[in-house]
Amino acid sequence: MLILPIGDINPRRTVPYVNYLLIAVNTAVFILLGFQENYDLIVSRYGLTPAQIKPLTFITSMFLHGSIFHLVGNMLFLWICGDNVEDRLGHLGFLLLYLTAGLVAGGAHILMISPAEKMIPCIGASGAISGIMGAYLVLFPGSRIKFWYFFFFYFFIRTGTFMLTSFWAIGFWFAEQLLLTFISSAYQMPSGVAYWAHIGGFVFAFIIVLLIRSTGIVQGGLRKKHY
Repeated sequence: MLILPIGDINPRRTVPYVNYLLIAVNTAVFILLGFQENYDLIVSRYGLTPAQIKPLTFITSMFLHGSIFHLVGNMLFLWICGDNVEDRLGHLGFLLLYLTAGLVAGGAHILMISPAEKMIPCIGASGAISGIMGAYLVLFPGSRIKFWYFFFFYFFIRTGTFMLTSFWAIGFWFAEQLLLTFISSAYQMPSGVAYWAHIGGFVFAFIIVLLIRSTGIVQGGLRKKHY
């Protein structure tokens, strides 16, 4: 069974230029570098390797992806959540949150992974995007996210769509990250997914935006049209 988020029902007032730019840059970097024969060398040099920390790689690693599926998956979540978060936080505020969440995610990954994984370069925008998802959950807990599903069992095939509020959709995703992290740690099973980066970026942005919202600078909930 395959389930993918394909959009949300959440109107915005502004054009999310920064979100579009981040998607374009991530895509361009993969197109330019991802198909080169020496891409493994590029990843080892510019990925975030916990055993060989280089400050610049905290940023460069956020714009590298391991495969086209890795890229598309990350950009899909950024496309769905990023525009509305940028609408509320403003262009600069959104960019700062994205980058800072990515940095915190990298730090969480370095601090929490097992010694056996410290020589493996970590790449991808998922830590930063997890932060945007955390912000989205704070600002739009009742927003509806649309999912497409594909179910097959031998000759039985069914496809369709359904909706969940972001409280349940993103909440379930975060619970899944916690569960998979626990399983990986408890059974000493190194994973190819940086779960701690996801958790770190998400929790950081969730708390920051929750604090910002408490000041009244930004408001949560769906925007309403006035006639």
